[in-house]
Amino acid sequence: MSVKKKLAIFFKPYSAILFLNDPKAGMLLALLSFLLPSVGALGLVALVATILFAEFVNMREEYLRYGFYLYNSLLVGFGIGFFYQISILSIILTILLAIFTFLLSFSLNRIFIKYGIPILSLPFSLVSILFFLASLKYTTLLTNLLDRQPLFDIALPFEYFFKTVGEIFFLPYNIVGFVVSLLILWFSRILFFLMFAGFGVGVAVHSLFVQTSEALWSLYNFNFLLIAMALGGIFLIPHIKNYVLALIAVALSVFISDAMQVFFNLFNIPVYTIPFNIIVILFVFLLYTMGYRLFAYIIKRTPEETLEYYLANTLRFGANSRKISLPFLGEWSVYQAFDGEWTHRGDWKYAYDFIKIQDGKSYAGSGVSLQEYYAYGQDVVAPVNGYIVDIRDDLPDNPIGVVDRIHNWGNFIIIKSDEGFFVEISHLMQHSIKVRIGEYVKSGQMIAKCGNSGYSPEPHIHIQVQEYQFLGARTLPFVFDQYIQKSKLIFHGLPREKELIENVSKDRALFDKLSFVLDEKYTYEVMGEGDKKESYSFTVKMNDLGEFYFYDGENRAYFAMNEKMFYFYDYKGKESYLKHLYLIAPRIPFIAKRVEFIDFIPLSLYAKGFKKICLEFVVSFCHRLGRFAQVYYKDRLEQKSDYGMVKFSFYNKGFEEISYGQTVLRRKIDENSSI
Repeated sequence: MSVKKKLAIFFKPYSAILFLNDPKAGMLLALLSFLLPSVGALGLVALVATILFAEFVNMREEYLRYGFYLYNSLLVGFGIGFFYQISILSIILTILLAIFTFLLSFSLNRIFIKYGIPILSLPFSLVSILFFLASLKYTTLLTNLLDRQPLFDIALPFEYFFKTVGEIFFLPYNIVGFVVSLLILWFSRILFFLMFAGFGVGVAVHSLFVQTSEALWSLYNFNFLLIAMALGGIFLIPHIKNYVLALIAVALSVFISDAMQVFFNLFNIPVYTIPFNIIVILFVFLLYTMGYRLFAYIIKRTPEETLEYYLANTLRFGANSRKISLPFLGEWSVYQAFDGEWTHRGDWKYAYDFIKIQDGKSYAGSGVSLQEYYAYGQDVVAPVNGYIVDIRDDLPDNPIGVVDRIHNWGNFIIIKSDEGFFVEISHLMQHSIKVRIGEYVKSGQMIAKCGNSGYSPEPHIHIQVQEYQFLGARTLPFVFDQYIQKSKLIFHGLPREKELIENVSKDRALFDKLSFVLDEKYTYEVMGEGDKKESYSFTVKMNDLGEFYFYDGENRAYFAMNEKMFYFYDYKGKESYLKHLYLIAPRIPFIAKRVEFIDFIPLSLYAKGFKKICLEFVVSFCHRLGRFAQVYYKDRLEQKSDYGMVKFSFYNKGFEEISYGQTVLRRKIDENSSI
């Protein structure tokens, strides 16, 4: 194991107490803990004991991945050091309790993880209760009550706040609270705001029932800070709604803290973080179970990074997980949308009907025969990849003016998509279905013809996403992944009634040009302002997670592609030509015609420095402000944006030219090239 990893093992648990998980921050906090030597020393003893025990039972990967296995033991060591002096007995007790905390952390995690619940500092709280009950008999331990003066401290305004911050580490001193507050502010403005807001709301609510001085100096106000930070910035996506939820949780914890103090004081047991654990676990369990939209299913290093990841994926790839393609080719009109006034009501409100229109009409001539309707007999294509689970195609097509009220759905196909939901297409032409039950179909594959069977006033295509595979099941919300409307490419949208929309035709040649292969190398001649020239190369690489990226020796631009587009989804590194390539063409749809479309740039690429810091904080209150959009224009084998332009190779694959501002990168092909 490298020295860097060993340092991370020791110092990450210190910062994990504040939800930071940063070794450098942990190193500073470890040094601070020695302001009260017994706290720092016994905390370190607990940490080392836990690591050695984990090594002994071969659980290295477990404790490296999950910081709570270590910081719970660390907190136990802090607690013993706060109440007792350093001695042989206190060291032995610390080692034993640290190992017990590790065992409890492992067991609770195995139980809680099934329900998506974090164990937080619950093991520390439970072990501390047992420790205090047992310590009533341990008269040989030397109390630390008279020796709790730090090595040094400073006088500061708002000392009740700073001392509360310090109490998180069993160091209720101004200097500790001040340094910790600055540390949090440096890493996350959102966490700093939540910490301050949680303290203010908790004290204000408490002051309604007790004297203000008692509320300000309560020993357990740090629960308010931890609750606000955990719910507002860690387990939930930073958002004004979640800030309100976090502060409601803080208010609820006031009564829990007071009630537990009254009960625990009978046995001289501190309440510690029990209110924090109870409140956060209850909220997380509720919101996770109900599938709360703003739940942080993927937690990044800071709330700001979690928010950026959420916005980048939501704005770029859609919040709705049920995405389907249009079930037709060419241009059609929306006849009826969600909550349509005729038949899309109640359990069947999430559905779309489409008809073909020419010159404002859906038929030629008088419109008295089926053959006069433009939609009749047109190809119906599969909207998803999946298996056919049910069909019917024996019902006759109704003459115009007649509907089948008995067999409402008419001839139909039901497909179970690869994502697990079901798609039903109705009113198909009699005997036109080209697939069988059990057959696997791919999106865009012709599966039937448009007809007029069932409860259908004229030939049209009805499509819906439903919960189960049986006919007439309750419908579910969905979006169309791509469609063209007035030369604009719309991603993950829902067109309105009477709007004309067109299915996307795939440009196979462009797909082939952007099908990059591992270890391919691309070299460019860079021409900047004046006579500046240099050579620049990047190579296609893949990591152990199967993620592909362009690598120039220092920077990485992560990309992926599907049947419909090539796109970048992450960038790691500094200013580089790869970063500009990401900005110019974050998404390249495989479309054979000229279109305009909007994409959204991740905040970390869009802004830097103080501007980025301000935007991150402001956007957390209103996600709409995070729509830093660029409009793109595509014409044949080039794509333009406000950032620049890329041309795709005419002779083989890859990007032929990348240009922005005064800088142009032109592809070099020679006999040593891998292409």
